Amino acid sequence: MIRASFLRSSMIGLVVPLFFFLASCASGGSVHKPEQPKGEILPNPAGESEVVINEEGDEVKITTLDPQSFQAVSKDSAEYFRVYITSDTYQVRQIRGSKFIKRKVDKGGDALISEELVKYNKINFTDDGIILVILNGNTGAVETIRFNTRVPRINDLAKIIQNDVTRWSMEHSEEKPVVTKYQIHYSIKLENKSGTTRDGVKEQLKKEVRK
Repeated sequence: MIRASFLRSSMIGLVVPLFFFLASCASGGSVHKPEQPKGEILPNPAGESEVVINEEGDEVKITTLDPQSFQAVSKDSAEYFRVYITSDTYQVRQIRGSKFIKRKVDKGGDALISEELVKYNKINFTDDGIILVILNGNTGAVETIRFNTRVPRINDLAKIIQNDVTRWSMEHSEEKPVVTKYQIHYSIKLENKSGTTRDGVKEQLKKEVRK
């Protein structure tokens, strides 16, 4: 009787794990999804001595899957941030100076800026601009925000960029800021999701495009 009871217990011990294993297979729990390609890692745009920080505050690498505006080598030592915005995404890459200054994460604000582009998705169009930010040398507070060398061709997009910069909040490594001036290079991509032809919206944008 003892042996029979032992055998029954052993059988139960084998059947139960087998049941859960089969159930897991049936539900796809044990199926490993193939990893998405991550692209080829590129050199840091500002040099290998710098780290790259994204919009979530994480250290990342620049890859061939990133927007083209993120991949180019930085030729201006004042360039600290690169921003790429569509109606679906808001991406940031801080390419230098992260040990002295960082942008505070603001997912809600990022999403609101992206939503502002929805109404402009009537043509396929890319615009860009460079913002120069100057901070107070004692407090780190923003003193000046202005376009520098490159202004978006569409006035409304220029306003969106300016509004975006004013909401940024910065963190400094020292009580007295080490970095008091930096550039943000913006790239904005519009996509025709309305089905309207380019000629159909030409007149709508004529007053907005800089001559």
